[in-house]
Amino acid sequence: MARSSSRRFVFLVVFVLVLCGFLGALFGQKVSPAAPGSDAEVRDSLRTFTQVYDIVEQNYAEPVNPDKAIYNGAIPGMLRVLDPHSNFFDPKSYALLREEQRGKYYGVGMTVGPRNNKVIVIAPFVGTPAYRAGIRPGDIIVAVDGKPTDNLTTSEVAEMLKGPKGTTVRITILREGSEKPLDFSVVRDEIPRASVTCTS
Repeated sequence: MARSSSRRFVFLVVFVLVLCGFLGALFGQKVSPAAPGSDAEVRDSLRTFTQVYDIVEQNYAEPVNPDKAIYNGAIPGMLRVLDPHSNFFDPKSYALLREEQRGKYYGVGMTVGPRNNKVIVIAPFVGTPAYRAGIRPGDIIVAVDGKPTDNLTTSEVAEMLKGPKGTTVRITILREGSEKPLDFSVVRDEIPRASVTCTS
C-alpha cells in the first residue's frame, strides 16, 4: 500500500513539475505568427505535453480523469506560473459564476435537501413551475428524467433539475399517501436566485 502511494506521489510530482515548466515555456514566450518554425515549435511542445500525459496515465496508480488533470491541474498551474492574479473557470464553474452575477437561473424553482439518505423537496417557490405543477414539501425525488437519484447528493439532483429555459424535465416523486410514484413534467423557467442553498 505504501509503495503504491509512493509511486503515485512521485509520478504526480513529476507530472506537475514538467507540465508547469512546459506550459510556462509554451505560453510565456511571445511567438510571432510569422516567425520561422513557430508552428513546428508549437507542435513539438504539444507533442511533449501529450507524451508526459501518456506516461502519467500509464503509470498512475488510479485511472486519470482528463478533465480534472487539465481543468484543475494543467491550466491553473500554467496561469500561476504566468500570472498569479489570473483565474481559470471550467464550463461548469463559469456557469455558476454567471448565475451568481445575474442573480437568476433556469430551473423548476424549489429547494431540495437530504433526509434519511433521500433527496426531498424542502419547498417549491410560490409561482414557479414546480409550484404550479403541484410538487409539495416533503415529496421524495426518486428520479429525474428517468435517472434514479440513489447515491446522488442534493447538489447533483439540483443540477439535474436545472437547464435551458423552456425545456421539460420529468420528475418522479414518492409522496406519503400515494401508493405509486408520481410523474411530473415540468417546463423550466427563469428563477430568481434566492439566498438559500441547493435550489433547482
